[in-house]
Amino acid sequence: MVNREEQHNRRDNAASRRRGAALAELHKALKAMGFYPEGHPLRAESLRLAFGALREAVGEEHLLLAVGKGGFAVPDGEAAVEDNPMAQALARELFIRRVRRIAFLADLTLTDLESFLSLLSLDYRSIPSAGGMEALMAQRGITTIWANEIDLDAIGRKRQEIQDSFAAAGHGPGEWQAGEAFLKEVEEAEIDTALSVIPAAEFHADGAREQQTMTPEELIDLMAREPDDERYRELSRAFVKECLRLQDDSEFERLFPILERLLQQANDGEMGLARRGSALLAFDQTVGEGMVGFLVRQMEEHGATEGDRLLPFFAELGSRAAAPLAARLRCAEGVRPLKNLASGLMAVGDEAVEPVLELLADGSDPVVQAAAEILGEIGTGGCLAELRQCLGHRDEGVRREVLRSLVRIGGPEAEEAIIACLDSSRDPALRHLAVVSLGVLRSGRAVEPLLAVVARRDLFASIFSLKKVALAALGRIGDRRAVPALVALLRSRHWFFRRQGEELRCLAAAALGQIGDSATLPLLSELAAKGGRLGAACGGAVGAIEQRQQEGAHD
Repeated sequence: MVNREEQHNRRDNAASRRRGAALAELHKALKAMGFYPEGHPLRAESLRLAFGALREAVGEEHLLLAVGKGGFAVPDGEAAVEDNPMAQALARELFIRRVRRIAFLADLTLTDLESFLSLLSLDYRSIPSAGGMEALMAQRGITTIWANEIDLDAIGRKRQEIQDSFAAAGHGPGEWQAGEAFLKEVEEAEIDTALSVIPAAEFHADGAREQQTMTPEELIDLMAREPDDERYRELSRAFVKECLRLQDDSEFERLFPILERLLQQANDGEMGLARRGSALLAFDQTVGEGMVGFLVRQMEEHGATEGDRLLPFFAELGSRAAAPLAARLRCAEGVRPLKNLASGLMAVGDEAVEPVLELLADGSDPVVQAAAEILGEIGTGGCLAELRQCLGHRDEGVRREVLRSLVRIGGPEAEEAIIACLDSSRDPALRHLAVVSLGVLRSGRAVEPLLAVVARRDLFASIFSLKKVALAALGRIGDRRAVPALVALLRSRHWFFRRQGEELRCLAAAALGQIGDSATLPLLSELAAKGGRLGAACGGAVGAIEQRQQEGAHD
């Protein structure tokens, strides 16, 4: 029987594990905040997991911890957190920011946790000059996490003071306004700090720092050679500041090759995840609306020659580039600009679907055709209903492009839309293309509709060519459900249009050869023995079936 002391120890051990796991999740969220750009789903997910784990560890009581270089402990010295490397790493992050005690209150909020982690993401060297973590947290209105204070009575008084201060300013503690200006100052201080890590060779002989006049080109060169993650991050901040100045002065031509090099670093697998993350964040911060507009204009005018350089920009910018590209495509004039802008939207991918769908309702036939091509190239199934409506568009070029896009997207819904085109009597060319497309898709759903096309009465041979492509499609699909109808056609006699009838029988024999049903070998062999054009077709079908049987035996 377990005594009371053992039960107490088990509870303590479980609490210790929960706290260790929660602090580990907190450290992961801190790293995610430094790695992923704002708005990235993995950043939000990491924050959510950390918040859930911390709330579970805190429970209904406050979590009060002492912080040391080697980890956490309760204030009286008793071990309170199960050791793990990530919790120890978090303790070091707090320690170097001069946080010696920390309190997580029972009413911890997600907003406070995110704000706290954003402060921890700042360069630790900028913290003391800003008044310390306590002052920064108060300025940001954080009231459910406390640094260097674990006296609950003192926390209560300070909390009330912060709430009163924010109430007097007309907003709640979570709505930090004055702090935004401060964060900008801190960011600039971090940029100045970046110079302290630039190698001595980068300084003037008189000792003045070169960074005071460093250009973005020089900074990107330093970043390419910098092996240290933290120094790379600091240099990237200085780089962003200088690039924003260029953007403010509309020096987009100069900025383009610099950002191109930054994007190359972000995609360089040899640079390590931390530096690549810093490069992506710098890219996101640097490319503003003005630069996006410049890239869109370049794509419209020079896409054919500059596409290889421009498309990676649009792929990385995603939704930020989709709307400007679509807006330009709507009013573009000429085939070449349309194709160039369409290529840019294809590079954006799924995030371009919404603005491109709006183009399908545009009154310009070339724009609708381009939009259909883009959606087919992106290949998302979420736009099938809108594309299907365009199969009835007044322009033949639009209808054809929509059909091709349905083929590229594929899937049951796309197949049904293509099958519906088989009944389109007003557009023979579309119907012909639909039959070919169903063969390309190897659509099992299309077997019966295609057989119906083959069996349709045709007194004047007006759909003879359609029947031929339908038989070819049935052979390509290779579904044995077509065998009885094909055998019946092979046995049939045509008293009128004998030449066309023989051609259809030859195509039926070829389709049977592709399907590979050995039960048809006796009939095919019999007809092959009679010779002639039909005999040659049946002989070819016999050879195809026998070869398939031999391959199956070897397998």
